[in-house]
Amino acid sequence: MTEWKQERPMWCHHSDCIFKRRCQDAFCCGELPKPDPHHDDFNYYRICVSGFEDGIGQDYLVNNTDLEYMRWIFDALDGKTTSWISRIGTEAYAKEGANP
Repeated sequence: MTEWKQERPMWCHHSDCIFKRRCQDAFCCGELPKPDPHHDDFNYYRICVSGFEDGIGQDYLVNNTDLEYMRWIFDALDGKTTSWISRIGTEAYAKEGANP
């Protein structure tokens, strides 16, 4: 099994991020040096996905709400309840007027 060092991968071109973690050679994440305004909120983080074949990849700026929704999506795949939305139940969340 390959052991991946927790350092920015060579394919990641975002040296402005404060590197946090990488997963195999497919993903990495970091904190933005300053918050980036986005829809009456701020993005604080960047998630990068390796481009594999083209070597360019794709990056996504996200905020805390985005992270919570991503946890909720992953919970649907693996049956865990890591998101607070999963813990209160999707039905209860929808009754509160949210649009999941």
